[in-house]
Amino acid sequence: MAAYPWLARRYREGFDERRGLYGDLSFLSGRRPLWVHAVSVGEVQSALPLLRRARRAVGDTPLLLSTVTPTGRRMGLRLLDGVVDGQVYYPWDVPWIVNRALDALDPLLYAAVETEIWPGLLTALKRRSIPAFLVNGRLSEGSFRRMSHWPSFWRKAYGLFEAVFVRADDDMERFLRLGVAPDRLHLVGDFKIDALLDRHDRADLSDLRRELAGEGPLFIAGSTHEGEEEVVVEAFRLLRQTVPRARLVVVPRHPERARAVRALCGKDFSSFLMSQRGAGWDILVVDQVGVLFDLYGLASGAFVGGSLVARGGQNLLEPACWALPVAHGPHMEDFAVAARDLARFGVARTVIDPVQLARFWRDCLDGNLAEEASAGSKGYFAVRGGAASRAWTQMEPYLSQNRR
Repeated sequence: MAAYPWLARRYREGFDERRGLYGDLSFLSGRRPLWVHAVSVGEVQSALPLLRRARRAVGDTPLLLSTVTPTGRRMGLRLLDGVVDGQVYYPWDVPWIVNRALDALDPLLYAAVETEIWPGLLTALKRRSIPAFLVNGRLSEGSFRRMSHWPSFWRKAYGLFEAVFVRADDDMERFLRLGVAPDRLHLVGDFKIDALLDRHDRADLSDLRRELAGEGPLFIAGSTHEGEEEVVVEAFRLLRQTVPRARLVVVPRHPERARAVRALCGKDFSSFLMSQRGAGWDILVVDQVGVLFDLYGLASGAFVGGSLVARGGQNLLEPACWALPVAHGPHMEDFAVAARDLARFGVARTVIDPVQLARFWRDCLDGNLAEEASAGSKGYFAVRGGAASRAWTQMEPYLSQNRR
């Protein structure tokens, strides 16, 4: 490692494992694992429902999770304690490293999450007759355009999977345009929806509800970006003219901006940072990470940021899974499918200025809108949920076929 200082800096954590050198593999106890690879935090979250489903089905077969980033590994430790039997860093896609890793791990089955395509490993798995799957497969328009310059390479790479379980209609259409064989593609839905529902079912809001107790209705502005908080605060000012006991929680996308956001609240409101909150607050600005999802569970209505400014939008599904009416701005390019579908189900609405946002929040207190959003949320998740189970149903037979 000393001979390659740039490698030492970037891959200091897990350096041996990245070269296929594993220390303690006693959790395998001589058994062949089911190996799921999730590069970082988002992919680990996507893998969660599949791993939970597999855990119920495989008995004492070990479940192995690999990641590339340290943050992904830490997320795995936090979310998957008691679900996976062990974690390793993913081996570099170099033939002698790949072979050393496979000699040590010898998986029954391999599943990569979303976009993780490493031809060296996939080729070695195929050579060893170990079935490989791509789960929650996605292909953005930008990636499709880049891949279209070398279509034969990518068709061959995707052909190394037994099956590609695709997230959405748009992804399926791009895979087909790239030339991936239709019989390898299966449209099952988005694993992240299952992950959100699982997280919702396991959430305990009792402490947070007690900490934020108050008389008026609570509204959340989540994942806001610079240029949006002024709109949010003005909308709240308008809302208070007719709902004087309303309260607002603002959650900046980047917590380090919290003090600057609080300064925008002015002297008309009693405002605090969440870490320093006092009694009788009107506006609370969150300066912590990891609390937004649960906060949605306490609210009467939400606004999701990154959408009034051209940032592509943030995750609408988090408030929607709490059956919450959700507003967003016109810039939802990164979540276009969710925005379109949630609007059809009566859960989400587009706003463009403080007046429209204030009116939306006021309407959230009307029983009709609340009931429409609740019914729409249940309908949406009933249709869109279950992706992990649908994929697992097709993967499970390969486990028994591949035991030796």
